[in-house]
Amino acid sequence: MPRTPQFNQSPPPGHVWADEASRLAGRSIEQLYKDRQKQKRTGTSNGPWSVSVGRKAAWREADIKKWLAGQAPGPDAEQQHNSRPAEVAA
Repeated sequence: MPRTPQFNQSPPPGHVWADEASRLAGRSIEQLYKDRQKQKRTGTSNGPWSVSVGRKAAWREADIKKWLAGQAPGPDAEQQHNSRPAEVAA
C-alpha cells in the first residue's frame, strides 16, 4: 500500500494536495494517483484532472467540482422498481 504523502507547504491558491483532493472527490489517494498516471499516458482521466506543482501533484478545487458535477448519479431504487413490467396474475 502506498504511503500517504506528507506536505510541508500549503498548496497554491485554489489547489489542494492529494489528501484533501481524496476527501473532496470521494476517491482514495491511490486511485487519484492511478488516474494521474493514466492522464499522463493517454491525456484522459477517470478522475479529476491533476496538475504539477514543482515535483508534487495538486488538484484544482474547480476541476474537482467540475468532475463531481459530471458524474452520473447512481440508479434510483424506486425508479428501477417502477420500471419493472407488471407481474402476470396467476
